[in-house]
Amino acid sequence: MLPTYPSHLVRRVLWRGEQLLIRPVRADDTEGYAAAAKHCRIEDLRFRLLSGIQQVSQQLIAQFTHIDYERTMAFVAEGVKGDIMAVTRLVRDGCKKSAEYAIIVRSDLQKQGLGTLMQKLLLDYAADLGLKEVWGLMDTENRRALDLATKLGFSRVFQFGLPFVRVVKVLA
Repeated sequence: MLPTYPSHLVRRVLWRGEQLLIRPVRADDTEGYAAAAKHCRIEDLRFRLLSGIQQVSQQLIAQFTHIDYERTMAFVAEGVKGDIMAVTRLVRDGCKKSAEYAIIVRSDLQKQGLGTLMQKLLLDYAADLGLKEVWGLMDTENRRALDLATKLGFSRVFQFGLPFVRVVKVLA
C-alpha cells in the first residue's frame, strides 16, 4: 500500500509573473506527463532518461507517476491552466543518507529560470529530510544541466570512458 499523498508539500510560487502550483506528483498525472512530453525535444528526453528513447511510453509515465512517497519524491510545476511545465525527482538510497535526483523542464520553457527554481525547491526538500548528499548522472553533452548543477554548488566526478558525469552536492 502506498503512503498517503503528502498534501502538506503543496505550495504556490511566483515565476515570471505567473502563479505556479508546485506539488508532489499524483498517480492521475499520466495525461499531464504525456502532454508535457510532447513539448520536449527528443534530445531533452534523451538527456533526462540517459537513453536513446524516441517517445515516452505509457508504461514509463506510469512508473514516474505511481510512486512510493517514503522513498521517492517528484515535484511537478503546474501552470495556471493545469499543464505540467517541469518535473524534478529525488530517489533516496537504502540508507536514506543520500539520494539521486533528476530534473526536466519542457523544451519550450527552458532558459527562463524554471529549472533553477525547481532544483532549489528539491534541494531544500532534501535538506529537510536530513540527507547528507544529493547526486545525479548527466550526459556529458548536457551543457545546460551541467551548468545549472555547477551554479547550485554541485561538484563533478567524471567517469573515465563513459559518456556520463556524476554531479554531487554535499548538504551537510
